[in-house]
Amino acid sequence: MDKKEFVILGKVEDAFGNEGKLKVRILAPQRLWEELNEVFLKKKGGDFLPFEVEHLEVRGKKAYLKLKGVDSADDALKMVGAHIYYPQEKLPPLKPGEYYYFQLIGARVVDKEGNPLGEVQYIHDGVSYPMLVLNDERIIPFTKNFVLEVDTDKKLIVVDRQRLP
Repeated sequence: MDKKEFVILGKVEDAFGNEGKLKVRILAPQRLWEELNEVFLKKKGGDFLPFEVEHLEVRGKKAYLKLKGVDSADDALKMVGAHIYYPQEKLPPLKPGEYYYFQLIGARVVDKEGNPLGEVQYIHDGVSYPMLVLNDERIIPFTKNFVLEVDTDKKLIVVDRQRLP
């Protein structure tokens, strides 16, 4: 399977307890975690390995995940550093005006006049709302007050430059 077919959900930070649970830093909208029954783990240079989810608990920006076949702390420690992925084709549909973060990464950001401001490098989950972090480290709140238009097909985000902090 190709990496482009997946969306990243999180990164395994540590083992949790003695039964093989994984402590995971969440890197995707929390609602994607709510009904997971399978995930794929991938370590750098490795293959995508499928796992059935036996138990999942989300606490803030962390998830505690028990995967079938990972049954001890030693098994879990072998997973530390792996990223957790989910197939894009199985993502739940979005409402109008909602976006998955992977759709925004790499998007060109321009003002109303079409002047380039940068490219989205990553999304920082702020306390109140997400923030677009551009390639020059500029930060733009991802709210209707600042973002005027999002075109995921063209990978383009139009913002109101005059309102930017």
